[in-house]
Amino acid sequence: MKNLNEAVTKARRSIQKPADEATKERLKGCRWLLVKNRENLTDGERPKLAARLAASAELNTCYALKEDFRACFNAAHDRATAERLLSEWLLRVKASGLHALQAFSKTIGNWRERILNYFDGRHSNGFAAGVNLKIKLLNRLAFGYHNFDSFRLHVLVAFEPRSR
Repeated sequence: MKNLNEAVTKARRSIQKPADEATKERLKGCRWLLVKNRENLTDGERPKLAARLAASAELNTCYALKEDFRACFNAAHDRATAERLLSEWLLRVKASGLHALQAFSKTIGNWRERILNYFDGRHSNGFAAGVNLKIKLLNRLAFGYHNFDSFRLHVLVAFEPRSR
């Protein structure tokens, strides 16, 4: 999703840059509205997003494809369904002709099997990424360690279950 949100941002910039001043002004400041999940939009943000999407049909298509991609992951419960939904989505992206999304779809094609592996057990590396982030934070807070044993002890203490 991070890569797709970056592609949507790139598409918005490419749409906004050559646009007339009125369209530029309407699209100004809409990045966070575009990358935010539709169900997380507040009541005040929904009409703002609708107005900005109405300013550009190309941006509207891009946003719809982003939300459809998210729906693929939320709707598919098995690998076969996910593969079918992903293939359909890739065909729609190709038909849209949006340059920013073409690069993203190529990335999806390159990593397709690994992405589809997620649907075998719905496991991700989120926990491992969180652990690595916490360890990096410990190292940064200490301005590095002179020996591994000291570093190891700090990591063990940081991950020790707290009794309350």
